Amino acid sequence: MRHVAEVLDNRWRFCDQIGVNYDDVVYHVISYDQGQTFDAIADVTEADTTRHNSEGIFADALYTEAVGVGLFLPVADCIATAIYDPKRRALMLVHLGRHSTVAQLMSRAVRYFVERGSQAKELQIWMSPSITQKNYCMDYFDHTNDTNWQNFYRQTADGIYLDMQGFNRSLAVRAGVPADNIFISPIDTADDPNYFSHSAGDTAGRIAVVAMMRG
Repeated sequence: MRHVAEVLDNRWRFCDQIGVNYDDVVYHVISYDQGQTFDAIADVTEADTTRHNSEGIFADALYTEAVGVGLFLPVADCIATAIYDPKRRALMLVHLGRHSTVAQLMSRAVRYFVERGSQAKELQIWMSPSITQKNYCMDYFDHTNDTNWQNFYRQTADGIYLDMQGFNRSLAVRAGVPADNIFISPIDTADDPNYFSHSAGDTAGRIAVVAMMRG
């Protein structure tokens, strides 16, 4: 599905509408294969764009310090999260689904910046439209005894409702990112007709987020 003609055409048109050449993006592929850690971060440059690599890169987050390289992530209900250091000019696009959220990829992402010279207090974080707690119900969730999750799940007779945005925000704040530097979209993909939602049955489609540093 990643590279059939219709999907490729949609990607090209989407990038064209936002003023980005699809040849200049790195296509982000998420894997749920057995053995995945869900916190893999790949450092990418111009050599990794679709001009050179048509298959995309399997990683849970893509990081770049290269101007003009777009990071392209398709999502449905998961949180596409851009992290940006305006001082060092470094950018990351992170896929925060349930697996990567439980793996605390957000914490690892902030550390990744800091290890390369960023200060957590300088980072800016944007979280895309995604499914919110009122609609994100799990039949089971085996982390309810984890104190980190204490304020971010609600157990009812229907199941366990997760606040993914709040949990990831708390990890970023704990890592040193100021709360005022974190923007969370209020749009819930599960009940907004303008967005694809796998939980709502739109399993054939996805929205996309592209993040790029301009020159």
